[in-house]
Amino acid sequence: MDVMRKQLDVLMGANRNGNVREVNRKYYDCDVCRLYLSGLCPHELFQLTKMDMGPCPKVHLLQLRREYEEAKAKGNGNYDRELEDAIDRHIVDCDRKIGRALKRLEDEDARLLLL
Repeated sequence: MDVMRKQLDVLMGANRNGNVREVNRKYYDCDVCRLYLSGLCPHELFQLTKMDMGPCPKVHLLQLRREYEEAKAKGNGNYDRELEDAIDRHIVDCDRKIGRALKRLEDEDARLLLL
């Protein structure tokens, strides 16, 4: 049931039932995921992998992505640099983990050769 609710939220927005309490969000609000607006949220990209970051704490709405793309086409707002920085940080983190794993393998191989 929650999966269906999430899909409806993505397609129609969180205010699809016309709740008055729901705040009308704009793409530049602080609780909206800027990386999602740019096209790629790492929280969604790496689900069910070793690099899983858990669910994104910010709002992902297709309607807000469309608004952002329209504003970007007009020259207002551009979050691409933030996306690039997030990807660079993630690459560094992955490289660090790979380096540790390789070091651990080398240590195990050296230990096995001594036996």
